Amino acid sequence: MADAQDVPLKVHNESVIDSDLVIYPFTRLGEETFLSSPLITEHGIEKYLETVRTLKTKDTDILLCTTMKSGTHWCHEILSMLLSQSVEYNTKGSLHHMFLELVSFFFDKLDEVDDPRLFTTHLPLHHLPTHHVKNGYKIIYLNRNPKDRWASNYTFLHGKLGIPDWTWNEFFDNMILKDDLQGGWFNYTREFEKAAQTKTANILPVKYEDLKFHPFSTIKKMAEFINVSHNDDFIKEMIKKCSFDNIKKHKYDSTRIIDPKHESTLFRKGLIGDWKNWFTVAQNEKFDEMYREEMKNCDVNFIYDL
Repeated sequence: MADAQDVPLKVHNESVIDSDLVIYPFTRLGEETFLSSPLITEHGIEKYLETVRTLKTKDTDILLCTTMKSGTHWCHEILSMLLSQSVEYNTKGSLHHMFLELVSFFFDKLDEVDDPRLFTTHLPLHHLPTHHVKNGYKIIYLNRNPKDRWASNYTFLHGKLGIPDWTWNEFFDNMILKDDLQGGWFNYTREFEKAAQTKTANILPVKYEDLKFHPFSTIKKMAEFINVSHNDDFIKEMIKKCSFDNIKKHKYDSTRIIDPKHESTLFRKGLIGDWKNWFTVAQNEKFDEMYREEMKNCDVNFIYDL
């Protein structure tokens, strides 16, 4: 039985995982910006994205697609337990949490990894492997209300290697209003929602808030979508194991490489409604106005408060 940790990968992973990673200044391509990385520096952003788009995934591969700070690692742990049929925590490190962008340049070496393989990505739909999307292979699309997501992004990025020492007001102007990171949250959401509704891709939409408020029914839908066995007792035990406090205590944090002290800052509060501690009244009104304009033709609703 081979998993991602057992595969001998010598291309980029060891030097990247064990060293500092400066993600700013962001890398721009047209109207989109991306977190900088050694792969982008070495190959250029166009080659980097082309390599991902042209990957030949398997029909058993599952893509977990999320915007940053939408519950990526939480959902990944849930899916890992469903796929392994175990409530043991996935503690095998960065390679076991296989980010599509990271493994794309040595994707052929992952043939030894047992099926089904789970890959995670923050890339928008139009940058995903064309082969995967057109052939109707499985995609789980996870999203979160944008206000809590932005508040979580601010606290996560603040103090990271290379990131400017923005105040919240500066972050609001430079990041939230510009909304171009990874193609922008509005574009990302509209594109995935449309593809899910028109069934132009095999997508299961999942909301962070649903995992929070309705974990049993949401996890059951995920299990049915990826065709794995499940029963009520197993799901109930998963819910306990995947509580925020337990995940914070046990989940491997691969993002420590962008922290100056290599400390884990991935999991903070996990609350719904924390955005109210950050957005001023004027900022909230400005964001709501922008949301109404950007999402007027997109039928999706989020929960913003308890």
